[in-house]
Amino acid sequence: MPSGTERKPFLCRTNLHHSWEWAHTSDGQRYVRCAQCLKERGSNRGAGSTGPGAMSAGSSTGVSGGGF
Repeated sequence: MPSGTERKPFLCRTNLHHSWEWAHTSDGQRYVRCAQCLKERGSNRGAGSTGPGAMSAGSSTGVSGGGF
């Protein structure tokens, strides 16, 4: 079990609130992730199961209208 410093913030764990930010993969692709828990927007998986480079080319980040 992770120690208290490695746990996701409570609001991220309960999926009530995320602090969305733009991030970049190593090859320059842009995507949106939570600044606190690193969950990718539009993904049902947490940061532990996928990394930023795991997105396939041409996939959608789920961002529409820039409202985050």
